[in-house]
Amino acid sequence: MSKEDLDQTLIPKDDEEQWRKVLHGEMVPAESSDTQLDAAAIRSYLIARDEVQAVTSVAEVDDLNVISEEEARVVYHKASEEIRLRGKNTWFEAIKKYGAVFLIGGLSASVLFLLANKDTNLKPVVPTPTQVVDEALNYSDYQVTDLGKFPGLFPNMLLIAGGNFTAGCSKGWDDVPGGCRPSEFPAHPMSIKTFELAQHEVTVGQFAHFVEQTQYLTDAEKEGKGCVHQDMLTEGHPWVMNTELSWRNPGYEQDDHFPVTCISWNDTQSYIKWLSDETKTTYRLPTEAEWEYAARGGKATAYFWGSVASNDQANYQGVGGQDKWEFAAPVGSFPANPFSVQDTSGNLWEWVQDCWHKTYHNMPSGGVAWESDCAGSNSRVRRGGAWDAGAAGIRSAIRSSGGEFDRSNLYGFRVARDWQKQKK
Repeated sequence: MSKEDLDQTLIPKDDEEQWRKVLHGEMVPAESSDTQLDAAAIRSYLIARDEVQAVTSVAEVDDLNVISEEEARVVYHKASEEIRLRGKNTWFEAIKKYGAVFLIGGLSASVLFLLANKDTNLKPVVPTPTQVVDEALNYSDYQVTDLGKFPGLFPNMLLIAGGNFTAGCSKGWDDVPGGCRPSEFPAHPMSIKTFELAQHEVTVGQFAHFVEQTQYLTDAEKEGKGCVHQDMLTEGHPWVMNTELSWRNPGYEQDDHFPVTCISWNDTQSYIKWLSDETKTTYRLPTEAEWEYAARGGKATAYFWGSVASNDQANYQGVGGQDKWEFAAPVGSFPANPFSVQDTSGNLWEWVQDCWHKTYHNMPSGGVAWESDCAGSNSRVRRGGAWDAGAAGIRSAIRSSGGEFDRSNLYGFRVARDWQKQKK
């Protein structure tokens, strides 16, 4: 049979892209699609088969001496997948060997041709910041605030050296229970230029300084419109607008060291304009790609510390370990990631510059803000999860949307700046 004949007997063209995405772990199969369910069955079987076979293998002793048990499990999963994709046990050969299993349910031999001729490299690019000795990177101009200490009236900016990473959800790396959302696909390579990012979320004290200087009224304060919170006194505990709440009173006790909340995306723009004028430098919100690159801290795992959520590392649902706060925690209360950035997992959702897109399809490269072809004229992106989220809701890949004027006691932000190379 010729290639042209095979092309005519493959799965329907409209289903081909979805079939491939399910096979690659880039989307959840639709229950109504036999084609997508078949692809999911193939993926699950091959992963399970490799994991069973790997039980008899022995890891390199040197590797075990330098990585944690948790990291070893993640590395094993990706290594076994890479062996399958690039070694003798390719998808095509595996299906030839175990073809009877996959032919159950109506899969035809034409599927084999599709598998053998598609790029199935799923390995995410581990973030590789270019933190080599480089006189152009003026690290000496930046000072990290110690754990448990607080920034002053202005955000403490850090230098984030540019590099490459895989943005979005990579199956096998972000697979915590209840993990990847459809909006986090497809995982895609991204190159980031060096930039500056605040070590912490903007604090109540910093925002209060802005308000004192400008008499600014937030969207929550204008006409007493209020801020969204969870009503624990009503059955079902719905999230509703409370006219008494604003950044001054978000519904729980706070002081100047807490991250400011009940802030809309629109409010962030007013603060940033004032901050830029006040300091004679140009601030902005980070782009979504910059935010994720910094949040991952050079790691490809679900969290910058590994693959298991920890109350010793972040403020999220409930209390325990180092997490003593039912609601938001003071900034800098939890360990920094390898970039010295804090609180990107949990505490508050953080607004970024990009408008909302339901998936990453056609996302621009270079780490720039994606502000074209928006899914809704005033819908923006939030990242990182908040104090109410479960483990899956504070992953580095987590994202959600909100209108430019939306505000909740779950929302905050941090600022960024373009990096300027020093002149000699």
